[in-house]
Amino acid sequence: MKTNEELKKIIKDDEDYKSLSQEEKIEWMSLNIFNKNSKDLKYLLCTNYIHQQLLDEHIARTGLYQWINVFNGKVSYPRDVEDYNEYDLVQVNLSTQDIPLVPNIKKQITGNTKLIANNDYTTEAWAMAFGCPTTFEREINFADMIFGTEYFQCTAVSEITGRKCFVIPHPADIKRLKSIPTIPKKNIISTIWRRYDNHSYIPSLAVRNHGLTTQLLGYDKSKDPKTWLTTTLFDYVYAGTNFFDFCDQLRESKIVYDPFTFHSYSRATVDTAALGVAVVGSNRTQSSQICYPFTTIDPYDVHSARMLIQRLNEDNEFYKKVVDTALERSEYYNHLNSKERYLSALYESQLESKETKQIKKIKSEPIKGNDVLKEIAKELNRNEKENEGKSQFRFTG
Repeated sequence: MKTNEELKKIIKDDEDYKSLSQEEKIEWMSLNIFNKNSKDLKYLLCTNYIHQQLLDEHIARTGLYQWINVFNGKVSYPRDVEDYNEYDLVQVNLSTQDIPLVPNIKKQITGNTKLIANNDYTTEAWAMAFGCPTTFEREINFADMIFGTEYFQCTAVSEITGRKCFVIPHPADIKRLKSIPTIPKKNIISTIWRRYDNHSYIPSLAVRNHGLTTQLLGYDKSKDPKTWLTTTLFDYVYAGTNFFDFCDQLRESKIVYDPFTFHSYSRATVDTAALGVAVVGSNRTQSSQICYPFTTIDPYDVHSARMLIQRLNEDNEFYKKVVDTALERSEYYNHLNSKERYLSALYESQLESKETKQIKKIKSEPIKGNDVLKEIAKELNRNEKENEGKSQFRFTG
């Protein structure tokens, strides 16, 4: 690993920067933003509500809390934080109860601490979650960097704030997920239920009559106005459970159907990809488009869903192709890639927030409209020479 001084000497333009290894890029950004190595950065996720179950699960679940593992940090209530200046990175998730934390924390920062605000609420739920857009703008614009977990969230946040909102999906512990031993597949097709859209009636038409046992996973009857109907649509209905049992439910399934109708990056599809599970997914979720390009369709397209389920059930070669592709593309969400995206966005935000800067700006191409997948394709393929001979798979978007 080169030192910061060595890196500064060789980085004269964009091409020099691109020649660095991923680890060197991360170190270069960390040193120039914080004047310390990335492993020494102190990270805090600050919130008024801590999901204790996620801590009891040793922060294994894919999603927001994985940033704690990426930066070896911690989560705290604001009342337990003595001095925000002790941290390099303080992150606030823009949930309804935590939005007011952004200006309150910013007022207490006097040093080089960076305040990060992220939105991971699907835009379909915004009317229920957020208040007046002008209030939302005033609060979150105190952050040094803002990001969302998928493209459509970011366009809305950008419109409200007048600032760039970076597309940074929450990370997954891909290494840990891939280390879980495989188990024999059962003759089961599992449908994932979401409390937001209650989408079960149409999906039941897609999964029935394939000679597979049907089950609905993650069901919450308190969010379903027609419990009496939903429970008749599948052979088995299972309530939400802890992450480890959920992973077992996914791993034992021959096929998983994930027909989420809202726009999301979708944690569940990242999990299935890393676990080596074949999925027919929704084209409204980013991770389905990335990890399952051959089996991603509109969540209301019953005929296409049935065709793909049948093909996965009968065509072993196609099944293997879907699983192998998902396993490889799941690395997009690993800790190292997530860390680089995070620091790169923060570095760019820092440059844009100041008129004069001694550090040379490394240019980045803006994401335009639905070209987000092309940008992801570039990122996945950027180390072509390093990966040569290791894999025959190429992501073309």
